[in-house]
Amino acid sequence: MLIDRERECEFLRRKISSNKAELLIIYGRRRVGKTFLLQNCLEKALFFTADLSSSIQLMNRFLDEIKPILNLPVTLKISTWDEFFSLLKNVFETREGLKVVVFDEFQYIPMKDESFMSILQRWWDEVFSKIGVKMILCGSQIGMIEKIALAQNSPLYGRRTGQYQILPLDFFDSIKFLNFENEEDYVKTYSVTDGVPLYLREFSGYRDFKTALIEKVLTPGEYLVEEGRFLTLEEFHDPSSYYSILQAIALGKTSPSEIADVSGIDIRSINVYLSRLVELKFVEKEVPFSLSRKPKRKPRYHLSDEYLRFYFRYIHPHKELIYRGLINEALEKISTTFDQHVSFTFEKIVRQYMIRKVGVEKTGRWWSKDVEIDIVGIKGNTLYVGECKWSNKKIDVLVLNRLRSKVPYLLKDLQIDNLSVVYYLFSRSGFDGLKETEEVKLVELKDLFR
Repeated sequence: MLIDRERECEFLRRKISSNKAELLIIYGRRRVGKTFLLQNCLEKALFFTADLSSSIQLMNRFLDEIKPILNLPVTLKISTWDEFFSLLKNVFETREGLKVVVFDEFQYIPMKDESFMSILQRWWDEVFSKIGVKMILCGSQIGMIEKIALAQNSPLYGRRTGQYQILPLDFFDSIKFLNFENEEDYVKTYSVTDGVPLYLREFSGYRDFKTALIEKVLTPGEYLVEEGRFLTLEEFHDPSSYYSILQAIALGKTSPSEIADVSGIDIRSINVYLSRLVELKFVEKEVPFSLSRKPKRKPRYHLSDEYLRFYFRYIHPHKELIYRGLINEALEKISTTFDQHVSFTFEKIVRQYMIRKVGVEKTGRWWSKDVEIDIVGIKGNTLYVGECKWSNKKIDVLVLNRLRSKVPYLLKDLQIDNLSVVYYLFSRSGFDGLKETEEVKLVELKDLFR
């Protein structure tokens, strides 16, 4: 069952039903459901799935898929991509109604054969684009995809007719996979899975977060124990320095100097590493909420992915405990700072709430020297400011008054004074002595599920 992929399906079906040839790039992180999406949205398509096999092995495995269509001998072998594309052309010319071909994990092909992209370009220009073929190149190494298919120097640049990055689900669609008894467990699970469908399915059969965490993340042999390592190994041949940086950021270090200090990377080199991590979408470069294109203050760095944030904070440093079966010791290491970890996730969920439920046009965090506001959003002539509290203490009037006191600094920084201001308070544990008004909105955890 597809959950919240209507926009992606509509895009694919619109492109596939067009009256012209289409060359589409579909990409996104591993496990996000790209293949599942394509298989469920496309009624008739040829699927070729690549891996790190040699070019000869790949083209002959692909050939096996079309031998029955063309009634070719089972023993037939080919040795060039030109031979393969020639036979693929015959498929489209002889099989009526079949015009869609998907190359899944296609980034592996040029990794093994640098000539592949120029050969594909030639066949697209001279043949496939002229007979109305719909070709979909789907890949999971985001950095590689952008380099070989989306960059200006790519052979496909100017030829692609569309691209779509498949993102993890937001919190509100993620919860559709789960059936917990406790509302907090949904937030905790999102802080580990980040809305990646395959990860969510691992948690879907459980009634509580702790049991799922033990059995699916802290048990030797379960793939989520090593998933973070595989995700990074795919992008980096020598990941040791990147591991140190990712672990430092997962621990809450956000400035280049802090990250360099904790990771042990020379401060003179740290920005090179950070730029690469941002480029590959492992790390997000965050600037304070602004209405201008050039924010005045230095950025902060955060891990883009909740699973990787959990992995580098809790799994990677304590993997020995997991493999020795010392589950209670691993849980103890996690529990000391887990609320702090989840509080960052809670802010992420609240930003999604402001976009999805309130309809703000833009949202983010704002800071200046010693003043910081968790949530800032704008919609028309209304400025929304919010405070998020993932604690066991109820929010009282002191929290609201502190938030009010920060707004003049924000307005001065944004250089606007003609907006009405609405205050949003988000609380894990409820409110004490506060009542909701037109100007002050109170959102408890249970309200996220309405």
